[in-house]
Amino acid sequence: MLGVEPISNLHFTDSDTMREETMPVPRFREKFTSKPFFNPSDFLGYMKKIGALSDRPAPRGVILGYQNSLFKYVVENYKTSAAEGYFGSYLRYIDEPFAGSGQVAIAANFGIGAPAAAFIIEELIAWGVQEFISMGMAGSLRKDLPPGSLVLCTSAFRDEGTSHHYVESDELAYPDPELTLRLEKALRTRNLDFSKGPTWTTDAIYRETPAEVVGYRDLGALVVEMEASALFTIARFRNVPIASCFSISDTLAELAWRPEFHSDTTREGLEKLFHAAVDALMA
Repeated sequence: MLGVEPISNLHFTDSDTMREETMPVPRFREKFTSKPFFNPSDFLGYMKKIGALSDRPAPRGVILGYQNSLFKYVVENYKTSAAEGYFGSYLRYIDEPFAGSGQVAIAANFGIGAPAAAFIIEELIAWGVQEFISMGMAGSLRKDLPPGSLVLCTSAFRDEGTSHHYVESDELAYPDPELTLRLEKALRTRNLDFSKGPTWTTDAIYRETPAEVVGYRDLGALVVEMEASALFTIARFRNVPIASCFSISDTLAELAWRPEFHSDTTREGLEKLFHAAVDALMA
């Protein structure tokens, strides 16, 4: 049956709910030895065929952002130019003052969460982007990391679904060590205070529970967010470097939710990380 357990072999609890271990992702064991129907390069080939892909070369590095406020800040304060055609809806080249001829771009307004980020990074890699830094907001799991704190990500617990369709399940996904070191150096050069550590990546922000906060915190996680583990897994799968950093926007550290998404400290944290990300990609 194509690697799927027959229903007679599944285990049920008293409430007739299948136990977690009987519902693996992906469901079919042949997933990792089978070829997909099409790849991102095939889709971009189609877009080029219908005239929707610009002839302008891809930027060498891309900052993946998720907050409209950051995108607005970049557009209002720096000389940028929109990518034409298919990528034009969410990608802008940073032309001045620090990226010269558009070597670095920012991608934003494409959605949040692992599936949306995976969609974007796959196509940008196929287009020719060589390096990525993902930066956005994250929720704190620790009392000593209040909103506005900055975090450099060193690994990610894979509690989302997307990454498990690329490589077999493992507890952690990792960013590129060399690019992460460049980002760390950029943060230090700008004299920014930051913490280093793992993140807990989950798809289901409205199902974050006290047991998970305590559990992942005990495992060393500093924050929770929605993209890192999928992006790390895909980047390694495609052999492209990626690093990630966060500005704390809310906290679960007291086992209660305190949001500060629109505070000045959260916004300023993103702006500081943006400058360091450009420095790292230009290094």
